[in-house]
Amino acid sequence: MRRLPHAVVRAAAVFVLSAGLTAPALVTAPAAHAETVTVTRTATLDDGRLDVGLPSNALWVKVNVHASAAPDAAVLFSTDALRPHEYDYSTGQPAGWATETALRLPEGTALGDYPVSVDYRMPGGTVQHWTGGTFAYKLHTGVTKTAFDRTTTDWDHRRVVLSGTATTFDPSTGTRGPARAGTKVQVRLALMDGPNSSTQATAVTGEGGMFSVPFTPNARVHSGTATIVEPASDTDPDATHQIHKSVGAEETTYRITAALDKFRVPLGQSVNVTGRVERLTNDGWQPFAGAPVVSSPEYPNAGIHHVARAMGGADAAADGTFAYPAKASVTTDVFTHVRPSVYLRELPFARGRIAVPQPAGFTDVRIAIDPYGTVRATGKLSAVGCESEPVAIQYSLDGRTWRSLRWGTSAYSGTASCPFDISVNGFVRAYYRVVHAETDRYVTAVSKPVFQTRIPTRFSSFTISPTRPTVNGTMTVSGAVQKQVSGVWKPMGGQYVTLIFKPRGETQWYWVKRNIKTATNGGFRFTATNYGDGYWAMVTQPLNGYFYSETKAVYIDAR
Repeated sequence: MRRLPHAVVRAAAVFVLSAGLTAPALVTAPAAHAETVTVTRTATLDDGRLDVGLPSNALWVKVNVHASAAPDAAVLFSTDALRPHEYDYSTGQPAGWATETALRLPEGTALGDYPVSVDYRMPGGTVQHWTGGTFAYKLHTGVTKTAFDRTTTDWDHRRVVLSGTATTFDPSTGTRGPARAGTKVQVRLALMDGPNSSTQATAVTGEGGMFSVPFTPNARVHSGTATIVEPASDTDPDATHQIHKSVGAEETTYRITAALDKFRVPLGQSVNVTGRVERLTNDGWQPFAGAPVVSSPEYPNAGIHHVARAMGGADAAADGTFAYPAKASVTTDVFTHVRPSVYLRELPFARGRIAVPQPAGFTDVRIAIDPYGTVRATGKLSAVGCESEPVAIQYSLDGRTWRSLRWGTSAYSGTASCPFDISVNGFVRAYYRVVHAETDRYVTAVSKPVFQTRIPTRFSSFTISPTRPTVNGTMTVSGAVQKQVSGVWKPMGGQYVTLIFKPRGETQWYWVKRNIKTATNGGFRFTATNYGDGYWAMVTQPLNGYFYSETKAVYIDAR
């Protein structure tokens, strides 16, 4: 038998189905075993064809465009000239069946959306009828061509213009021509290495469907899209146009010098940054006029186009010089460089350093003077990393004028509280406080002043008789103790005193007799045994609120 062309075979199949006959070529398994398949969609393609969502193994597919959704509406167009197609990766169009040509409705048919029904047959089944689709009998407008006006941008020429053409397919004529003027096109560019991942703008077509839109991406352009937006009611936008062209970025080389006007900067205040920046040109090194210079505590990174912790900055003058204040908040290195950009492959920098003393304080401060006149200050300097910081005991006789008595240092503790312990000879009556002098790490800290005093005492007389006692013989010790009251020395009764002895040739003192209580007039008299040649003295025993006192040592040459 002679083989018929594909179209003839399809027409024959339609004829057989219409006649209710069963052609041998369409004999399949019984209907009870036929697969259940329904139409998943209809879609109007950009070129005016109609697409139907059915599997590729369908035996026959026919589409019908109706004048309305009424049951008796006229059929404006009908065809079974459809071909199966695979998924289109370039447009994202799902697999299905599409008409071979654009659908042409009768002349004079108004533009709009019309109902669609589909007749089809699957293997092993009968002809099925599906309704619910729509055919967009509209103008199909889309971008068909785009181009950039340059292939690269550079530091001085950052603008790039994208031009393009929008065209419209008219289903009433079956032709495509320039889109009407005033059509809006949204252009989005994908960026590679700029401060943003993309940028977009909207253009409007002029005569001939032409449009252009400028961009300043400050980045390399990787690709893009152009999409018709806000279409008229008689227009169906085409699929998004893909822009596969890119725009590179030419890089600039520069060098920079900078200086800071001071090292130690109070917290919250500024350090002045001055310097000069130049760039390499075809004529050699030239002033880098307008370069945005910035200072930051962060090491510059050419791949990050923002400076999150900028301390200050300014654009370079025509001669490349710059000057600006940079606010200080922490002790840190200061990196001064041109603000990162796609046009700078490397970021040379000038490096400086500032010290910004941080707040510090005292806790658990205790200051007291003991009976021997020693002032002892203990406590903690509170600040992170506060070890080895200078701490001083200061005194004031009037509570206003302060002088330092002794300096010490805070000790390491592994916490944010560093202990200190400082002792020094003090005064009979004085105010005392501890002070942390400002350093590169911490500001000045002062504790609350405390007033410390004790009552002075003294031995007004001290005698031992006989002056040359015998060894192991008895000797008489006498004398008197006084205390100072309002600047006047008065007898001190009730004070306990001790006799001490240091044998000749030794350095150690030994007590001989203690708990000797003075009389009302402050006097004392008692006997003691002489132990040999050596020095003898009297001392007061500790008493709250009083200073310690002692006599001059008396040497006795015993017989």
